[in-house]
Amino acid sequence: MATSDLHYMGAVEALGLFKKKALSPVELMEAVIARAEAVTPRINAFSQTFYDEAMDRARKAEARYARGSRTRALEGLALAVKDEETIEGLPATSGCVALKDNIGEETTYIAERCFNAGGIMHARTTTPEFSCAGFCHTRLWGVTRNPWNTDFTPGGSSGGTGATLAAGAATVGTGSDIAGSIRIPASCSGVVGFKPPYGRNPQNHIFNLDFYCHSGPMARSVADCALLQNVMAGPHPRDIATVKPKMRLPLDYAPVKGMKIAFSMDLGYCEVDRDVRKNTKAAVEKLRDAGATVEEVDLGWSWGALTAAMNYLGHLFGNIIGETLRRHRHEMMPYSVAFGDFGARTTGMDFIESLKVAGEMYDTLGPILEKHDALVCPTNALSAVPADHDSATQPVRINGVEVDPMIGWVMTYPFNIMSRCPVLSVPSGLDGNGVPTGLQIVGRTYDDPTVFRIGAAVEAADPWYVNPSRRPEL
Repeated sequence: MATSDLHYMGAVEALGLFKKKALSPVELMEAVIARAEAVTPRINAFSQTFYDEAMDRARKAEARYARGSRTRALEGLALAVKDEETIEGLPATSGCVALKDNIGEETTYIAERCFNAGGIMHARTTTPEFSCAGFCHTRLWGVTRNPWNTDFTPGGSSGGTGATLAAGAATVGTGSDIAGSIRIPASCSGVVGFKPPYGRNPQNHIFNLDFYCHSGPMARSVADCALLQNVMAGPHPRDIATVKPKMRLPLDYAPVKGMKIAFSMDLGYCEVDRDVRKNTKAAVEKLRDAGATVEEVDLGWSWGALTAAMNYLGHLFGNIIGETLRRHRHEMMPYSVAFGDFGARTTGMDFIESLKVAGEMYDTLGPILEKHDALVCPTNALSAVPADHDSATQPVRINGVEVDPMIGWVMTYPFNIMSRCPVLSVPSGLDGNGVPTGLQIVGRTYDDPTVFRIGAAVEAADPWYVNPSRRPEL
């Protein structure tokens, strides 16, 4: 890789070079920070930066490698941390102007594990207000833009991390996902994102008891995503929901030849953009070319899945936003006001009905996964909405058909309902506007390695980022 492209070097490759003393963490951090400074005016993906501190830590990591000391799993890598992850002593604003003076009292378990593994936080990345949208803009931080086409969003709520990785301004990054907030930006930004099954990665309370809620890794490759997931995963003494034992993913995978994979283009009900359809079909053909059998299946799901997801999220998450809404409505974004107001209207029976729908949906998905190794489908039904889209005031149309402007354009939330299923999103192509699309790989409950194996096969057929022609032209 040319020196000028050093900021795009993958995590696994960089660690190998660090250990051989063929590359220094200082060199890589300098390249990443220089890239971050260059692209920030275009994409606006950071809520905070820590460049001086990051360089100090990179020099310490360099010394460890030079001495031949024991090094940790992420030793010396540039780590982008989603601003939603609270860090003791740093601002904890939820992207809301009204909370701009809040300071974090505790570091989340995910961030703590990444720091303890030697990851170096050089930046915190932007989110929508309260992380409650599939796009990424706030009054506090402004509009975060997609490096592939700055007219469009990089997705949300982990949009800052997605944009940062796509632009080469970090090596790996953290995300969180309650309706697709890792996978939506992974697809929009052309990177890899993993929603682990419920309980695989620890959460701080109270959201550790919300089975829609998952923190997880984002990266530019399947192997780098697995590397970061291995750091995050495992039981935690303060999270009763975490599962034992810790699962460790391999970084290399066997071919998919002989595997049997189910495929659904629309999950039975979604309106799917023509370019997304084309790219999804191409990704499916790559799996067939690699020797997998891919069979189209009928899930029989309906828009009732969206109603169920919104009622669940509104009743829990929307009502948590309501605490701030009652005091600071005039300072909040229209989309989070609308979501908070919606949550206040939900009832206990709405919540119970959402659980009933979850069971009915698995009545069809479960038997399909018994007969197949995994299910593949598009990640999002549309590549992306405009960067400044507001779901409270602006419609979304796909193929001329108006869909729910909040999450009707994504296909991720059904698999938060199916929360025990691991889900990986990998790039599938570009649309006519040059914006990436994604393929979603859904595994059997707690079968994480299989989704990474399938993702690795798609990636191997058409790798991104290693070739300068497969990077955004920022």
